[in-house]
Order: sequence, then C-alpha cells, then structure tokens
Amino acid sequence: MDSWLTTTRDRLASAGFVTLDDVPFEGRTFRVVGRRTRFELTKFGFSESFFLFGQFDRLTSEALRQFSADAFRCAKETRVIPLPCGLFESVWCYAVAISKAVDERTLTSVRFDTPPKHWAAAEIPVVYDQTQGKLSYFEKTPLWGSAYYRGFRKQIRQLLGEIGQT
Repeated sequence: MDSWLTTTRDRLASAGFVTLDDVPFEGRTFRVVGRRTRFELTKFGFSESFFLFGQFDRLTSEALRQFSADAFRCAKETRVIPLPCGLFESVWCYAVAISKAVDERTLTSVRFDTPPKHWAAAEIPVVYDQTQGKLSYFEKTPLWGSAYYRGFRKQIRQLLGEIGQT
C-alpha cells in the first residue's frame, strides 16, 4: 500500500496538487490530502479539487458513506476560494478509502449507486482494495452532473491508477 500511495502522491504533485500528510478533521485523520485550485472555463470559474485518503482494515458501505461525507465536509471547509459554490466556485471531492478487506456489497454500491448530490460540487467515493490492487468508483453517468462524470472517471484512472498504469 505504501508504494501505491507514494506513486499516487507523486502523480498528484505532477498534476499540480499540494499534498499534506495526517490531516485531522472532526475526530478523523486523513492520511493524505491533496488540493488543487485553479480557474477552469469548463467549470465556469474557480475549481477546487480534493483527494482525501483514509485507511480501513475492513470497509463496509456504511463506513464508506460516512468517510465520504466527512471528506466532503473537510474539502468544503478547507477550500481557499471564499465564494459560495455555484458563484464562480466549485468543489470536487474524491474520498479515497484504502482497505485491506472490502465486501462485495460495498464494491457493488460504490460502482453503481449514485453519489450524493451537491450544488456546484461533487462527492466521489473511491475504493482502493489493497489485496486485489484494484480501484472501484462510480461507473455510471447520472443526469445531475452528467457533463462532469466522464472527466471524474478519467482523473481517477490517471491519478489513482495502479502502479504501471498511465
């Protein structure tokens, strides 16, 4: 896992993300937090993207939902642009749960259940299964935010893809 996370941190840095280790937030510590802030015409203003990583011995659907919600709140509260979301500001939060054991129900849920909806923001849970060395994330395109989901999936594959992938 450490080599995967090291490679992922390098990819985030190469893509312009600032990374911090062991970030505490509301009783939880995120192992790594990456943030990139930039102006994007396709997002109609400033775009703040966050990758927040947490470790789990055993991941369940409920734990993933709570982790994702915590990561989203952390991203919203630590963003650097003071404008409200939707007013030339957007927040994109990838909550990456790294787990030694993940049940099939959780993997199915993350791949096929629509993530929570937010105005001018997205909460995108991702699971990295350490034992399989595989990523799982939402594979469909919902109506709400449909213009962005293809890009979300591409960014996940580029920045979090397994070692050896591009």
